[in-house]
Order: sequence, then C-alpha cells, then structure tokens
Amino acid sequence: MSTGLIVSRALGDCYNGACTPPIPGREANNDRWTGGRPIVTPMLRVLVVALTLAVIGASAQSATTPADEAEAIRRVEAYLNGIDTLRAGFVQIAPDGAVSEGTLYIQRPGQLRIEYTPPPNVKIIGTDGWLTYIDSDLGQISQMPLGDSPASVFVAENIRFGEDLLVTGVEHEASILRVTIEKADNPGLGSLTLVFTDNPLELRQWIVVDAQGHVTRITLVGTQLGVALDPALFDAPAAFPTGEGR
Repeated sequence: MSTGLIVSRALGDCYNGACTPPIPGREANNDRWTGGRPIVTPMLRVLVVALTLAVIGASAQSATTPADEAEAIRRVEAYLNGIDTLRAGFVQIAPDGAVSEGTLYIQRPGQLRIEYTPPPNVKIIGTDGWLTYIDSDLGQISQMPLGDSPASVFVAENIRFGEDLLVTGVEHEASILRVTIEKADNPGLGSLTLVFTDNPLELRQWIVVDAQGHVTRITLVGTQLGVALDPALFDAPAAFPTGEGR
C-alpha cells in the first residue's frame, strides 16, 4: 500500500475501500461492552447512520468573529489535551456508502489502535512514531510516519493548532461545533473535520477528505475516557528500514 493511501485511510476507509458491513444477523448483545470491546447492535447502527446524516445536514454557521473562532479552537485544544485514554466503538461510512464498525483505542501521548470488526480483519496501530496498517487476511503490512497522518492530532503530546496543524474552518451552532484542520506542511494530503456536541463539549465524529476528495465519516459510540488499556493493544511490528515494505 502506498503512503498516500495510508494517509487517506488511516482515520477512515479501509484498504482499497474494501470495508464491508458485519455479517447480517449477528446476535446482538445488550451489554455494548464485552471483554473491553463494543457491540454495535443492528438497531444502533441504524441510529448512528441516521445521526450521522442529521449532523451532515445540520445548518452550521461560521463563527461570527475572530474572537469566537479563537475561543472555539482553545476549547477544542483543551478537550483533546485532556484525554489520557479513550475507548469507543465506531461506525464508519465509507465514500461508497458502505458501513463498517470497530473499536478505537487512544493512549496519549503517541499511541492509538483502530480495529475493524471482521470482515475485514484489519487494524491500524500507531506507536513509537509510526502508523502500521495490518491486513491479516491478505498478510500485508504497511507503515508510514505517524506525524504524516491526520491521526497525529489525537495522540500528540501537546495538541496546538495553528503551527503544524492549520485550522481552515470553524463552524458553530447551538449544539454542534466543527473544526477543520489540514497539515500545514502538506495541505494537499486532505483535511480532517472534528465534530463535537457542545455543552458539554464531546467528540462525536470526524470526517476525512482525502487528496482525491473522497469523504469518509466515523461516528463514535459509547465513548469512555480515563479507562485502563492493555499495553499489548499497541504492540506493532518494528518500523521497516527506509524504503522497505511501504
């Protein structure tokens, strides 16, 4: 897999856009958290997709003054910097409309894991400054520097916008806040929009637009902060020598 493809997929679509919905008819579990992983019931999937479409269609209004924008950015920075650990289920809508799900784990600073519920048997692990994409079904592993991915916004030691991460848009209405960012040194890689509900501020969704304009949306379900995470979740193959395996 090319580095550019990993950039576009790391927080959104799976390998070659091949994410598929879970097997129909899988038995639902009323306890969404089983063995530390979320169970997203079919009904909940429908509700999440409906919520996602509602958020997309909401008529957000741009912050009216630079002071409004600055305050919104400050609040988002404080929220993200306040995350120590995070565990959440997610439902993803790929550019082709396919719906898949999985589990997100974050251990700040520097570590994350995005694990899709098979099929496909795919996970993305960020650790030791590298982002590793593992497709167990195809037996493929690809890597790129974590700092070159939008994923870095979630695991940086000190998240601060305006330097490496350029804010290109702030939209705010009564209950929804959106902040769109790009890598300052390479805006052509695409953009990442963080979507929060407000009062209290809570991350609900992010939207990835890749270099080709393909849009992937991930909505979080059952977010838990400050939970104990097994260090083994972030075990990944060692970084390849430069130019190999990517």
